[in-house]
Amino acid sequence: MNNPVLDAREDRWNRRRAMAATLPAGWSVLSFTLRLPAPLRLGGDFDRDAEGLFRDLVFHLGSRGFPVESPSFAVRADGPEGLCAVRGDGEAVKRAVVEFEEGHPRGCLADGDLMDSLRGENGRKSLGLPPRRCLVCGRPAAECVAGRTHGTGEVRASVDRLLSVPGGVPGEGPVSAIGETARKAVLFETVAFPKPGLVDPLSRGAHGDMDCFTFLASSAALAPEWERFARLGFRFGGDDPAGLLPSLREEGIRAERMMFSATGGINTHKGLIFSLGILCASAGMIASEGIPLSPEVCASRGAAIVRGITGRDFASLKGTADGRPLTAGERFYLSDGVTGIRGEAERGFPSVTGTGLPSLRSSLAKGLSLNDAMVDGLLALMTVVEDTNILSRGGREGERIVRENAVYALELGGMGSKEGKEAVREMNGLFTRCNLSPGGSADLLAVTVFLHLLTPASG
Repeated sequence: MNNPVLDAREDRWNRRRAMAATLPAGWSVLSFTLRLPAPLRLGGDFDRDAEGLFRDLVFHLGSRGFPVESPSFAVRADGPEGLCAVRGDGEAVKRAVVEFEEGHPRGCLADGDLMDSLRGENGRKSLGLPPRRCLVCGRPAAECVAGRTHGTGEVRASVDRLLSVPGGVPGEGPVSAIGETARKAVLFETVAFPKPGLVDPLSRGAHGDMDCFTFLASSAALAPEWERFARLGFRFGGDDPAGLLPSLREEGIRAERMMFSATGGINTHKGLIFSLGILCASAGMIASEGIPLSPEVCASRGAAIVRGITGRDFASLKGTADGRPLTAGERFYLSDGVTGIRGEAERGFPSVTGTGLPSLRSSLAKGLSLNDAMVDGLLALMTVVEDTNILSRGGREGERIVRENAVYALELGGMGSKEGKEAVREMNGLFTRCNLSPGGSADLLAVTVFLHLLTPASG
């Protein structure tokens, strides 16, 4: 009778050999598994932790100068596993893997095996490196495994203690706090109402293909991502924040896939993944340096991370002949020089720090609820944001309609007055009829809420 676990191990071995056989000299295959007893490895409780750990290992190797190609993660009959190709001297790569296993807060759970292009394995013993330590008692793990010293329950308790450290990982409490704050900000923006032209709990606004539940599904799918962005920033080393951007973009692509999977292909948060992802990474980077967080410092560091992005991303648009349809942002950059969310981020989110956040906090200081203060903040953002969502739907005339109506509602007192509230309700009808959706302002409202919750106003 076949044993699915043994068959899966043999299959992984064969896939490693086949992959290694196709690699040129100077490349190795890295196989990643969890260093846990089968009952724990196969139970599914640690699948998500395993995926995050594998991604951290890939990032670690890249940061050490070892390029990684074709990383893949799957949960098979033998539990979670990762596979990728790594370029570099086999011994040097193995030492980097060991550095991760010994130095990462959860690295003791990782088991990284390396096979070079000649299908030779580089192990700890052959490199004169110390053996793995037992997860329970710290003695050489091979001794405890051979003697069956510890039961599954003991191992489980040790792993649970490791994973229950505040912040999820020792020393990374701020990462968890940043992720949690971002999750709240996204949910708070989703349920705030009324939001003229936008989806809220009472209206679809100018959108016929989505409702509040679509946004809630997207928010749930993206919930783990914000902490991942923050962790990338927290662990980034070096004096050039812009060097982090490639890793953030890779994570952003992954987040977009999760969003589209949850919404059936509907774009709910693509712009927010970019802007909030950048600021989560910014906050993580600042926290790792022990610098006090403030909206201005966080936004400024975000600008440093994306420095030069507008010029790079749009440089090849003129004269392009690849036949790819241009995005709304690309079209308006070519026609009017509109830089959209890239320019907003590169300038340090001035619409947020100079308009949205002061408006939200001013309304709170007047005694308004958080919901009503958020709507006031949204109106204020509408008056200044160069919103490509509006431009793509209504052009410059649509932009004029949005800004003039937002100014008018605020002049009437916004959500702090009966007249202002009525004006906001009328705006929703007008924007819906004109097919105007200020989605860029909505994304920046979530960013505004994030900075408000992360960095409470003094006094």
